[in-house]
Amino acid sequence: MKKINAYTLMEVTIAMLLSAICISICYTAYGIIGNYYAKFKQKNQTANTVLALRQVLARDFLKSKLIIHHEDGLELQQDGLSIYYNFSPETIQRRLNEEHTDTFSLKYHDLRYTFEGREIMVADTIDQLNFKIILDSLTTVPVQFNKKYSAENLFK
Repeated sequence: MKKINAYTLMEVTIAMLLSAICISICYTAYGIIGNYYAKFKQKNQTANTVLALRQVLARDFLKSKLIIHHEDGLELQQDGLSIYYNFSPETIQRRLNEEHTDTFSLKYHDLRYTFEGREIMVADTIDQLNFKIILDSLTTVPVQFNKKYSAENLFK
């Protein structure tokens, strides 16, 4: 009788068990890396949004002749152009006349409008805007924008 070379049932079972352990380790590692990447991507998107908002607001403040606080946000008056910023709890919207709207999905708090160091509560001219952007549960970024007016712009 000729002996057949083959694996025993015990050897096959152990090989399958080791394969299952390797697959479960790889799947767990893939899940951890996937979660890390998703958080990293979200942080980068938030950082890009914050940088874009800061850049646009700084440029608008610089180019504006007059900045007026209204009950729902700001009106920045430039040469023949008005830019409106509306602050809602989850977003900041920048509206250029009725033609174009940019939406920045950011949470913020401590929104303050001031003129010459005094906080403005009613519709009036402002020279400083302060608020804090909430990045996550532990991190906030303070943001401040200032406008230096010429005497000509204030007395119009």
